[in-house]
Amino acid sequence: MRRRRSVPIITSSALASLVLAAFGPAAAGDGALDCVVQPRSTIKLGSPEEGILEELLVTRGERVEKGQLLARLEMELERYSAELARLRAATDVEIRSGNTQLDFRRKEFKRVIELERKNVVAEKDYDQADVEQRLAELELEAAKTSQRLARVEYKRAKAHLERRSIRSPLDGIVVDVTLSPGEYVHEQAPLMTIAEIDPLYVEVFAPVARYGSISEGMTAAVEPEEPIGGSYSARVVVVDRVFDPASRTFGVRLELPNPDYALPAGMRCTVRFLDTSETKVD
Repeated sequence: MRRRRSVPIITSSALASLVLAAFGPAAAGDGALDCVVQPRSTIKLGSPEEGILEELLVTRGERVEKGQLLARLEMELERYSAELARLRAATDVEIRSGNTQLDFRRKEFKRVIELERKNVVAEKDYDQADVEQRLAELELEAAKTSQRLARVEYKRAKAHLERRSIRSPLDGIVVDVTLSPGEYVHEQAPLMTIAEIDPLYVEVFAPVARYGSISEGMTAAVEPEEPIGGSYSARVVVVDRVFDPASRTFGVRLELPNPDYALPAGMRCTVRFLDTSETKVD
């Protein structure tokens, strides 16, 4: 079995230091700042159930949609359990038997009542007929309850079976596939890594001198490095309210639409925040 690779957690402070180390001081002439384009989110997809991976339906680099079936675990036993539960939920033999028994006991009790009115039946026989009718009612109610429980159990079995089919929780790109068919899936073994890249996040670390001049909702022109190039419109969605004392910067996050997945994540860029008087970039 492949060993799980540990992924380091990068804090905002560490990311700021990395950006500054990679780019050097931010450009000052036109107010442009250095930035990094990142996925909106990256998840390590696991399985809610343990078992042998039977089928893998996607490969690295493939685009996936939310709800798409990505992999299946072995599920033969779970199929049998679900079918057994379905048969139990579908049968109404006990209920029909209970109805027949109750009808008979009611008729018997009705005859006993008529005889009791004529004073030709013992009190003991009357009480016995009454009890037998009540017991038949309880048996019918128990049969109905058993069927309701069987239906719930069938739903539970179907849900358990469905949990062995792994589906994508988001729209994105398969970045890495960790396991192969035949390997054992458990909570410490993610199947694959998926990155959500529409929209993209543009992370900027601006000098504290710019604090107050950048606000949420502002539009900015993002220019990715070559060979991507071009200029794209993004919107500020987060302005940090805590400075990083080591780098004397504060974080800014922009949201960059990427509906056709034309822009890759993980690239460097520059960003220029636009005044309201400036023309927005299309």
